[in-house]
Amino acid sequence: MTETIKNKGVNLKTKNFERPIANLNKETAGTTTKALNTLLANEYAVFTKTLNYHWNVTGPRFHSIHNFLETQYRDLLEIMDNIAERVRIIGETPISTVEKMKAAMDIDETNGEALGSNEMLDDLLFSHMKIQTHLKEVITNDKLFENDPGTEDFLVGLLQKHESMSWMLKSHLD
Repeated sequence: MTETIKNKGVNLKTKNFERPIANLNKETAGTTTKALNTLLANEYAVFTKTLNYHWNVTGPRFHSIHNFLETQYRDLLEIMDNIAERVRIIGETPISTVEKMKAAMDIDETNGEALGSNEMLDDLLFSHMKIQTHLKEVITNDKLFENDPGTEDFLVGLLQKHESMSWMLKSHLD
């Protein structure tokens, strides 16, 4: 039995949905997935940096920064999981190998062994600001979210999270 749903004058057959979001076409889903996968790769870069700095921080503020960075990398891990799940929700596949992550990221890796704690925090702040810029570019693409306000809302929430994480990093530098 196929049930019909009336939506903006279009009959939709519930058994024939191509993806879990109504009225989201393949082209838009592909464009959104590309943006989300780039974001996922950049989150992976910042996660890796944060974990690296967590392991390698030294100095008189070691304990507080070590604990602070642990909170940040755990938050980033959750963010990455949520991005990958959002890609699945729109019916696509997230990138999931280190090779593909490296190819998609535009945030450079940094070796934390030779950096002081302020340099580490400053580098992380710069990386979070880069992600904020990417998020704002994607969010302001009105056509991308005409039939996908859920992803737009998700990205606005991520932007707010990165703004908060940036504020906390900057507070450690003031």
